[in-house]
Order: sequence, then C-alpha cells, then structure tokens
Amino acid sequence: CQMICSIAKKGTVMPSDARIRIRRAGGIDTQYAVVCQHCAEPVCVSACMRGIIDKDPGTGVVSRRTEDCFACAACRVMCPVGAVTYDRDQEAFVTCDLCGGDPVCVKVCPTQALRFEDVHQASLDLRSKYAQNLLNPTEGGVN
Repeated sequence: CQMICSIAKKGTVMPSDARIRIRRAGGIDTQYAVVCQHCAEPVCVSACMRGIIDKDPGTGVVSRRTEDCFACAACRVMCPVGAVTYDRDQEAFVTCDLCGGDPVCVKVCPTQALRFEDVHQASLDLRSKYAQNLLNPTEGGVN
C-alpha cells in the first residue's frame, strides 16, 4: 500500500513518500496501517497556525492548502495517530486525502486488509451488530 500510494501521489515507487504508513507492533507478524482518520474534531485544524487545514462538513474529509504551509509541524505534533508526514517536494506537511474518495491503496490491497467505508454507515453497522449480540448472546459470541 505504501508503494502504490507513493506512485499515486509522487509518480515514483518511494514508500517513504507515501501518505499511509505500515507500523509493526509486538512482533514481525503484527502490522497496522497509520493513516489520517479524518477525526470528528480534528486537532490539526485548530493547531494549524496558518489556518490552512479544513474539514469539509459534508464529506468529513480533512484537507490542506499545502502551498500555504510553512512547515511549522504543529499539526504533526498534535495528530493523535501520527498520520502527518512531510512532503519534501511540496515543503509541507500532508496527510491522506482519500484519493478524492477512491483510495488506490484500498483498490490494490491483496489481502483486503484496508477498507474505505462511509463513516456514518460503518457506525450504524457496528451499533446494529452490537445490538444483535445483546439480543442473541450465543449467536454473536458475547456471553
């Protein structure tokens, strides 16, 4: 996913330039993706000294006007998941922009470990599953 992200964003295979990071936890077999979560109340927006980070109220996507970034790193320091990376070519801090709503990393993931879901629908699905587990504890695995 890092390779395809770097190709999509930079036109070259350079995983260090990707906007998604793969980290290891606890051992070589445990890996997880670090990517912008487009938080409900993103602290990067309020941390930005230039006011160039915005959250679209309709889509929930956090975006940046990188041409106005002066690389102070306040957004990077405040990001609770560590998803902010520095783009050397743009001389700006960047995050995943979801490829305009069609993330290439999700499309090419061979194990389908990455998903792109509507946050509202995913929340409804989780609540529904939780309610079903409460109503049918033996079927849902909850005792």
